[in-house]
Amino acid sequence: MYKQEPPFAIQVELVEGCNLFCDFCGLQGIREGANKNLKFMEQGVADALAQQIKDVHWNSRIEFAMHGEPSLHPDLLTIVCLFRKHLPDNQLMITSNGGGFLNRPLTYISTIMENAVDILALDQYDGIKFVPKIREALREMKPDFKYPIYEYPAEPKGNPHRRVKRREKFVSIIQDISKAAKGTHSLINNHAGCGSPKNDTMQGKRCAKPFRELSVRWDGSIAICCNDWRGLYHCGNIVKDNFVDKIWQNDRFMAARRRLLLGLRDFGPCHGCDAKSYRTGLLPDKFGKETMDPLTPERTALENAAIDAAVSGPPLAPIVLRPWEVIQVDHT
Repeated sequence: MYKQEPPFAIQVELVEGCNLFCDFCGLQGIREGANKNLKFMEQGVADALAQQIKDVHWNSRIEFAMHGEPSLHPDLLTIVCLFRKHLPDNQLMITSNGGGFLNRPLTYISTIMENAVDILALDQYDGIKFVPKIREALREMKPDFKYPIYEYPAEPKGNPHRRVKRREKFVSIIQDISKAAKGTHSLINNHAGCGSPKNDTMQGKRCAKPFRELSVRWDGSIAICCNDWRGLYHCGNIVKDNFVDKIWQNDRFMAARRRLLLGLRDFGPCHGCDAKSYRTGLLPDKFGKETMDPLTPERTALENAAIDAAVSGPPLAPIVLRPWEVIQVDHT
């Protein structure tokens, strides 16, 4: 029986909610504004996740990001150090707009990198002064701040998504993603309709996200991917189900992978999502050598039932209708 290889990356949502409220961001599809009722991952959830990843020997990159601003977490240092304790060889990365670092001592970033994090990726937004202030402060700290600072994509070494050697650490200053023409952050998708209207431009095209990426929300819940901001496709919860690999291999994930391997973006949050994936010809594994179990009428029925179960029930986050959704509702 086919078994999905471990995810290349695991996104960990330390915070749901943000100090910014960008127009293109799917956050507007689940929240009314910035800094409202932030949700924080508890240390117990973080510890359980890190321990489970350790137990299955996954070497996935751990990225603290997703549906909120991780630097706002009051126990950020404690939690990333907890992950480092359990996962001494995994690549740890924080993706941040920098806002939460400005209210902490200048040495905080040095401490967090010295003790846990390999890559600090700072999203720079034109007109927002968070990242320029941090850049200036870090450069003034040299030589005490010993880590290189790269401007990405102008400096390719600053690619935050490249695999680095253990103990290689750096800060990546990422160009405003709403204006970038190249680099791993240059494509903004519609966040399954939460960031911009749904469309059919990627219908018939494979999506690699549930094959290569696992996204764990603040309370341990897992939806199909990071673009499912509302959590419409339920895959499990690492606290309740008690084993991350069990969720990664479950029937709901496998059924979604089958559909997306066939280019069928016709279910749940995937319907109308325009996220683009690369090297999809190699799916379902990274080398293109594996095949999923053959389809039979019985298996098709089971997979359809798994998808129906995954999209039933309430969303994992409150739904805030975007303008195009309100118009759609008013005309039905």
